[in-house]
Amino acid sequence: MSQHLPGWIDPHIHLFALREGQYHWLKPSNMPFWPDKSAIAKNTAENDLFRAARGQLAGFVHIEAGFDNQKPWREIAFLERHCTLPFRSVACIDLTENHVGSHIDKLKTYSSVRGLRHILDDDAGTLLRRPNVQWGLRHMAARGLGFDAQFDLADIYAVRALLYVLEREPTLRIVVNHCAVAPLSTAHLAFKMWRNNLRCLAETGQVAFKFSGLEMQERNWQWPRASFVLNTLLETVEISQLMFASNYPLCRWRMPYEKLWQGYLDITAPLSDEQKTALFSLNAKHWYDFV
Repeated sequence: MSQHLPGWIDPHIHLFALREGQYHWLKPSNMPFWPDKSAIAKNTAENDLFRAARGQLAGFVHIEAGFDNQKPWREIAFLERHCTLPFRSVACIDLTENHVGSHIDKLKTYSSVRGLRHILDDDAGTLLRRPNVQWGLRHMAARGLGFDAQFDLADIYAVRALLYVLEREPTLRIVVNHCAVAPLSTAHLAFKMWRNNLRCLAETGQVAFKFSGLEMQERNWQWPRASFVLNTLLETVEISQLMFASNYPLCRWRMPYEKLWQGYLDITAPLSDEQKTALFSLNAKHWYDFV
């Protein structure tokens, strides 16, 4: 990468152990019906990730990947047995399930777990208003665990619901996945809403954002757009609330893993070394409690 960046922390990767786990979403007969799903539906181990980084990866955060959504601790136990690099994990949680409290308590006992994720997507506004979901988030915060939120940041209904939760739970920490998936048209009202919602969430001091996931919106995304979105983020929220991430192995739809991180370095050329360190490693270490 650079003499100023001897290694990076990647706070959003997925490893797949197809013989051990279920991964229903990766099967061709199940949603999502992506025509290129077969390119990622294969065993992906820590060694594959390290080789793809050409040995420059200093650590990572594993985000739940559908190993076993009914018993999410099975995925964590597998990771803790097999991973040797410094890592933290974000486990699956079903916030609508009756045993959510006991599941949170069990997941808290694993040394790598720093957060939980229930993919909100289009249901974010409705789910975040449900009393049982709010209870689960409150219980999560009480156990010292954060929440990885994945939803459309241009959705004002969802953002207002999340702001309500954050106001009532001042110790809850949220990391928003894939905030680089901004509305494509910068002239559209949705882009202005996206930016305003970023600002509102950031002002709570409880929320951080991952610059990742561009391939989820547009497989053939281009660096000038990525640079524009990053600059918008840097103008809108504190740099301490931003972190680069890859969404590996899905990022490989667009380009090789190391090339992605080299591109991140290229678009941050105007920034200081301290700012780059924050984006590439320091902020991930802080928000996911690397010690």
